[in-house]
Amino acid sequence: MVRDIRQSPRGLIAPLTQPMLATLRSLHQGWPQEIPEDHRTRLLDLGLIEAKEDGLAVTALGRERLISDR
Repeated sequence: MVRDIRQSPRGLIAPLTQPMLATLRSLHQGWPQEIPEDHRTRLLDLGLIEAKEDGLAVTALGRERLISDR
């Protein structure tokens, strides 16, 4: 049997819900908020945010995503 080696879309083309985009925008603008665990996991997996010593930060790819989703 052949294995399905397709991967889900990443980064700029991966589908995000409006609440996830709002979370990404809020994080980028520096608004302190509690990030839902499922949003955090998905955004980290897509490489749109990264964990830093002082918390989470939006990556360059995340900033591109915010621009493309205006």
